[in-house]
Amino acid sequence: MAWVVAAVVTIGLVAGGVLLAGGGGERPPAVLPALDLGAAGQAAAAAGSAGAIQPAPAPAPGGTAPAGPSGGAERSWPWPPATYKLGGPLPELPDRARAWKLGDTVDPARVATLAAALGLDGQPREGPAGWMLRDGRRALVVHRVAGVPWSYGTGIPGTCVLRPGGPYQPGAAIQCLDPDAPVSNQPGSGVTGSPVAPARPFPPPVLPSRAEAERVARDLAASAGLELNGADVRVTDGLAARTVTIAPAVGGIPTSGLSWSVGVGARGVVRHASGYLAVPEPAGTYPLIGVQEGFERLKKTAPFGSILRLRKAPRLRVVTVTGARLGLQVVPAAAEGGTPEVAYLLPAYLFDLEGGWTDVQAVVAVPERYLTG
Repeated sequence: MAWVVAAVVTIGLVAGGVLLAGGGGERPPAVLPALDLGAAGQAAAAAGSAGAIQPAPAPAPGGTAPAGPSGGAERSWPWPPATYKLGGPLPELPDRARAWKLGDTVDPARVATLAAALGLDGQPREGPAGWMLRDGRRALVVHRVAGVPWSYGTGIPGTCVLRPGGPYQPGAAIQCLDPDAPVSNQPGSGVTGSPVAPARPFPPPVLPSRAEAERVARDLAASAGLELNGADVRVTDGLAARTVTIAPAVGGIPTSGLSWSVGVGARGVVRHASGYLAVPEPAGTYPLIGVQEGFERLKKTAPFGSILRLRKAPRLRVVTVTGARLGLQVVPAAAEGGTPEVAYLLPAYLFDLEGGWTDVQAVVAVPERYLTG
């Protein structure tokens, strides 16, 4: 079974627009670099429903997503549409919040600590692109790009093939072969045209309880230096593992798009894991648009980008907003290519949904005058 080795972040920054840390009085917040706010939704979608991701809003007339602070330019509608209604009054939320930035560097000692927490023998080897440590069929890969994403798993038989381009999508970039995957027994399916070994049976493993899987994931994260205070931890079931998603808080505020994911298999063994090692740095403090205006943005937000295209327009889905919180969303900046160096955590409203494609959706809460994209 194939597994993903690393999340290669395709976030980049255009020149200028660097956020300045607050302090020593109220300094006007900086205008942000050109941002691809539509790609932010695609990145969150790839992270799974445990994070705050972009479900499907109603299309604009003509079947296109409207332009706006969360949708970017008009595009053909890619996902089943939805319309939103309030299940009750929206809460009063702060009118200002701090943004943060994520660089592409990390203390090598923290990489070594992560490797030790994963039970790997040896020291990670540093190179121009990041760090790597292979221990038998297990390996840890840490990338020197925005957020410093890392991935761990088994079955890396050699060089992995980088998937082509596209927006930043956590957990979906470098695809590798898994030597434990069953193989075909049909003649001619081998490289040389000769029959290959028959497929091995795949008995369902006896997985740990959800509570035990969460304990294993929390222990790993804590040993690797992830701050768990205020983190949102969720467990989802799979055939070969229970996946525990840990979304850390930054500055006491929940995050979207910065999650650690730990797959816990039989006997409590960590089969695969991924996350981010960059330490968030304080940036400017911004005024916010207000939660009611955030709800209006929610109704216009573009969904998953071009992940799926439907042949027929499906039935409209009605989604109820049951609550809203202040959070932080990882937002990519527009990039023409090259290696990303910085990503941003922008203040966002996290809307709790009932009947939607996901449980939570994030909408950027910064006024448009600060967003150049």
